[in-house]
Amino acid sequence: MMKPTVALATLFCLLVLTGCERKPDDEQQGQQMLTQARYAYIEHDYDAARDTILSLRRRFPMALEARRQAILLMDSIELMDAQGDSLKTEFFRRKLEHDKLNIEGLADETN
Repeated sequence: MMKPTVALATLFCLLVLTGCERKPDDEQQGQQMLTQARYAYIEHDYDAARDTILSLRRRFPMALEARRQAILLMDSIELMDAQGDSLKTEFFRRKLEHDKLNIEGLADETN
């Protein structure tokens, strides 16, 4: 029978080895999803771009930089979707400008 200290040491080693498994962090995965959303936007698939951004927000809440950039992309999506409706277009144009200023201010505060 194993001594308790040997069993604990073995358990500790297994936990350390399991914890060392390399997984991409939230920010990296969030950036990958943001890239997918950008490609959908470029292809004028606004619904797919919007869904990807919403999924990014749910799945990676700690991907802060990806989420900041996604705010601007979402504003651009809404602006493109609003084309033809002058009231909506003006609203989202102003919202995009407002969000850009806020995000630039946040970036200045973190630097």
